Amino acid sequence: MNRKRFTGIVILIIALVMGCSGTKGKLKTQSESESKVTQQKLIDNWSDYDIWLYYSQGYPPPEVLIIIFDAKNDNREIVVEQNARLVKVKDQQMWTEVVKENTTGDGDFRMEPAPYGWGSVISVLEISDSDNQLFGYVVYHECCPVNIRFVEENTLRLDIRVDNAGGAP
Repeated sequence: MNRKRFTGIVILIIALVMGCSGTKGKLKTQSESESKVTQQKLIDNWSDYDIWLYYSQGYPPPEVLIIIFDAKNDNREIVVEQNARLVKVKDQQMWTEVVKENTTGDGDFRMEPAPYGWGSVISVLEISDSDNQLFGYVVYHECCPVNIRFVEENTLRLDIRVDNAGGAP
């Protein structure tokens, strides 16, 4: 094999390895006991996050289906496609109203009445990078599975799917 061809193949292999070795994220669905503690922590420390609310039919709120907590003051970002159902929490007054309307007496998030006959199972997804640096949290209703893709080293994309058919997503 001539030297130029060998050099070209080596460069191609290095480029492929470097191109495929992006930062990978970690997704962890919290246990019920972890979720309870995290939900209260998120409610109390709301100002540490950019908070996005995903409503079943837009704002003003008929019901919240997903709450996205993107940690502030870091170089990581959660990107969500903009639509009429997605609203950013603007201030403490708005957050207080959201908490009042969407929590139980125990301080857990309540996202009901559930659409399409679903129960009221609430899950907390913790999102971190491969170095365990926190991106944020997603609190979501079981009827609205979330798909998360890491698009760059410090950016992830959150895709939301709401089951309109009434069956399992």
